[in-house]
Amino acid sequence: MRKVFLYLYPIKEFSSVFTFSDESLYEQEGIPKPFPILNEAIDKRYREKGYEIYYALYPDKKMYGIEKKDTDKIISTDISFSEASAIDENGNRKENFEPKYPNEMYLLNQIGDIDELVVGGYHALDCVKKVAEVAYQIGIDTLVDLDLTDLFFNLYKKKDYFCIDKYSPERYKENAINRFGRGSLGIEERLFEKNYSSQVYGFNKEEKKNERSI
Repeated sequence: MRKVFLYLYPIKEFSSVFTFSDESLYEQEGIPKPFPILNEAIDKRYREKGYEIYYALYPDKKMYGIEKKDTDKIISTDISFSEASAIDENGNRKENFEPKYPNEMYLLNQIGDIDELVVGGYHALDCVKKVAEVAYQIGIDTLVDLDLTDLFFNLYKKKDYFCIDKYSPERYKENAINRFGRGSLGIEERLFEKNYSSQVYGFNKEEKKNERSI
């Protein structure tokens, strides 16, 4: 059985939105630095449990924040970051810009035949979802690890939630719905169903395992 963890687009342009530009601020604020924890989670959840690790990169960008092991593999998108980004090389917003996404099958074909796929990276409700849904539609047992998407940069700080060695969709759902207390449960439940209705998020008990203790 061939299992793969695929992390999408670990580049500075994406991660810098969620991280301090001055690393000394982490110590000043008493917050752990995110990337050592992210790398350890990938190791404990997937690499140590028999998953092949793949990273997808734009051909004109370098990996950022990730410790690539010798056994890990890098695959490339069919478009450049400059084609995908709404911001030009001078930092200005492009006029009449229309979003352009990497071809999902182009990425999956570089991985080859697999039985199980877990997807993380940037962004949980956009590119990660798109790639995962295509994999699911062609018959691959697919799950998005929401802990290891862009949501990670908030979730890893929650000591009573974040588990370094496993991901549980049910645990994620409970945390997401109850984050503002019981007074807002109805609103949060409706918002959750709207955002996470896709099968690839693993919240449909009939279709997906409730927990991946890999």
